[in-house]
Amino acid sequence: MPTPPNRRQRRAGNLSDVLGRADLAAEFLRRNRTYRAEHEQMQLRIADGAVAKNTAEAAFARRWGLSFRHSAG
Repeated sequence: MPTPPNRRQRRAGNLSDVLGRADLAAEFLRRNRTYRAEHEQMQLRIADGAVAKNTAEAAFARRWGLSFRHSAG
């Protein structure tokens, strides 16, 4: 008889059933403490003028393996 999935497996299964890849990745990052801390640090450095916004965002995207589609308009 197969063993029932534990609570974490059930939650992950339900989440992946509902969300697409991009949404699942966004949810992972939203819950990731390191990502959130680094994002906040990047925002502060941009606000302080320590780094250009485009430069900071490009480096952040490379570090986290992010790629965003540009919407028209």
